[in-house]
Parts: sequence; structure tokens; C-alpha cells
Amino acid sequence: MEERITALCQRFMENGKTVKKVFWSESSEMVPIASNALTAQGVTADEARLKECIKIVRKNAGSLSFLNGLVAAPFAVSLSMKDDPEASFEKVERLYSVIKKQFGRSDFSALLAIQLSDFVSEESMESVVGRGRELYRLMKEKHPFLTSENDSVLAGFLALSEKSNAALMDDMEACYELLKNSFSDKDSIQTVSHILSIGAGSAREKVDHMIELYDGLKEAGRKFGTDYLAILAAVSILDDNNEKLRDTILEIDGFLETQKGYGFWGGFDKKIRLMHAAMLTIDLYNTAINSQASANAYSLAMIAAQQTAICCMIAAMIIIASAAAVTTPD
Repeated sequence: MEERITALCQRFMENGKTVKKVFWSESSEMVPIASNALTAQGVTADEARLKECIKIVRKNAGSLSFLNGLVAAPFAVSLSMKDDPEASFEKVERLYSVIKKQFGRSDFSALLAIQLSDFVSEESMESVVGRGRELYRLMKEKHPFLTSENDSVLAGFLALSEKSNAALMDDMEACYELLKNSFSDKDSIQTVSHILSIGAGSAREKVDHMIELYDGLKEAGRKFGTDYLAILAAVSILDDNNEKLRDTILEIDGFLETQKGYGFWGGFDKKIRLMHAAMLTIDLYNTAINSQASANAYSLAMIAAQQTAICCMIAAMIIIASAAAVTTPD
């Protein structure tokens, strides 16, 4: 196994242990997401630092009413990597006040504020969020039944793109139409089309490239779950060499299979393990990303993929909570 891949995977597992120790009461699905956020930045989790930052989040949760559950842990992890966590929290708070005016108060608005904060200045908040709202409106116009609150997060990140709104929307729609020929889950392929629109090249080139990667994994005995296609789409725009991307995902997947919480050791199933391997592959290509990084296609793809995973879990939690609240007649 290549040395840098081994080091990345080992850091991911060690970060996971520390995150689980600090956030033991959180959902188990959040541990790899939080661990990945640290690993992507080349950071080793600091237990004391994480505890300090979760206190900041809990102390101020009243000002951001959605800072609980699945959102609290990734936010604390994000703050732990900042020189001044308190100041970073305050910036997120200011950004959230801008976002909720455009998108309303929701888990997704809070999540967008947390993750977009690293990529916008104080001066650009209004313009970026305003553009995100316009992109969301255009998404809703094209696909009124598919577009929902969780799409606001991706709309916010697409607002950082150098492409015009018209170019983004044309690219999304072209990708969507092509993806319909290969995948039946329309919700999933809409999200994939959003992410592919970030990358360079024609819609045909990007869709074919992603499908070739999907098929390559399938032929190797690793079928990628359609629920996580957005993450595979993000991987596919990182490199033109699909064989290299496939082999890297498979190598990481093979490593994870031997670790506690995967494979024989139980915990996450094969499809989730493969999704984690894809996320770590993105990390491998983006180890230099930090809060000063430019919002290029690679960094946007990585962030968008991470947020897609978190949004899917939040949506699932909302559905479960809603179902539990329904009373059945005697």
C-alpha cells in the first residue's frame, strides 16, 4: 500500500477514535464525517481542543437554535481547527443571520452557514448568499418536485463558482438528462448534476467519466450505492485517469475492511465503507485545502460531497422523528 495512502487511512482511524471518545452520545454515522473533516486538513484530532470547542457550541446554541444533534459535532470539529474558535463562531453567527433571511430558519441554513463561513469574507456574505438563493430558485423552477431544503446547501456552494448562473444551470440540466439513461433515482442524479456542473468539460464528458468510474468499481466487485453517487461524482472530477481513481478507492476500501467497525468487524456495511473510501480519496487530492484556499473545482467538490453526506443523514433523522410523532389509532 502506498505510504501516503497508509498514512491518510491511519490518521482517519485514529481521528475517529478521538472523535468518538469526545462525541460518544452523537450518532455513529457522524463519527467518520467528523473524522474525515480533520483528516482532509491533515490534522490530528486533539481531545482537549475538541472538548473546548463543543463547549463553545453548547454555550452559544441559543443564538443558533439548530446547533444540536448532527450539526453540533461537525461544527465543533470545524472550530477546533481555527486559531480563534470564538471569533469563528461569531462569523458563522453573522453569516447565519444573512442566510436565514434568504432561505429561512432550518437545519440546512445552519449547516450552510457553518460550512460556507470558511469561503466567504464579511464583505461578500450578502452577494454570495443572494446568488445562492437565485440558483436555488432556478433549480426549483427546473425541477419543482425534486428540489427541497437540502438543495439550498449545494446552491450556496455553487454560488462560489466562477461560472455564470446560466452556464451552471445549462450544465446541470444537460448532466441530469444524460444521467437519467443510467440511474433511476431522480433525487440522487439531480444532486450529481449539481456537483458535476462545478467541473470543467462538456456534460457528456463529465457524465461518461463518472459512469466509467462507477462501472469500473462494479466490475471489481464493489458496487457504489446510488444514495452516495454525489460523492463518486466529486471523485470523478478530480482526475482524468479513472483507473488511478478506481485503484485508489479499492486500495482504501481494502484497508478499511480490516479495521474495527468495517467488514468482519461489523458496523458499517460494504456500501458505506466504499463511500468512506471515496471520501478519503477526495482527501488525498485535497490535503492542501484550508480556510484561505481558493474555491476551485476540487475544493468545492470535496466540500459539496461532505455536505451532501451530512444533509442525507439530517434528512433521515427528520423523517424518523416525524414518523415517531405520528400516532396510530387503536
